[in-house]
Amino acid sequence: MPQFLAAFLISLLLGLGVVSAQAILAPPFGLQWGDNMDKVLDWAEKEKLDMVIDIKGAQPELRVIRVSSATGPLPGHKAFALETRYHLGRLFEVTVHYGEKGTKPAKLKIDFDQLKRDLTTKHGQFVANNKQVKKGDGFVRESVSYHVEPVKGLMLMMMFTEMEDTLRKKRSGRFSLLYRNQNVIPK
Repeated sequence: MPQFLAAFLISLLLGLGVVSAQAILAPPFGLQWGDNMDKVLDWAEKEKLDMVIDIKGAQPELRVIRVSSATGPLPGHKAFALETRYHLGRLFEVTVHYGEKGTKPAKLKIDFDQLKRDLTTKHGQFVANNKQVKKGDGFVRESVSYHVEPVKGLMLMMMFTEMEDTLRKKRSGRFSLLYRNQNVIPK
């Protein structure tokens, strides 16, 4: 009996470790993994925010809701847009977009680097994910992304994009923070 009790306690502690580790990467805006769409829709309606709901015909199990403000950042936040993804009605991905149209990349890069340092302290070292430079039609688009997976199936990704209009000599930047819980999607 003591061996059974020890095995039970160990499995209980490991189970609690997984639960608390998943809480480490909780989605922002008071959302919880597995939430239904009503929470975002009700909040956006209450705050009088713009909403776009996207339902793909080829992927009927997927719903995407994008919330933004016509007058600046989202209420109580520096972000300009929030995008949530649902599989069979359950939240599995949240993307927060920073930088309104025309934001200077140098200022935004400082904010991006500071947020990356803060999140590294909280969630662990980010790994370089992808770097691209695309040129064409008078535009140059440079992007870089990093990710960390503090717990299997839970991922946090940061992406910084800089766009240059070579004709008008204008540059703008934007960055996004993507939270994803692959564990919500059935295998």
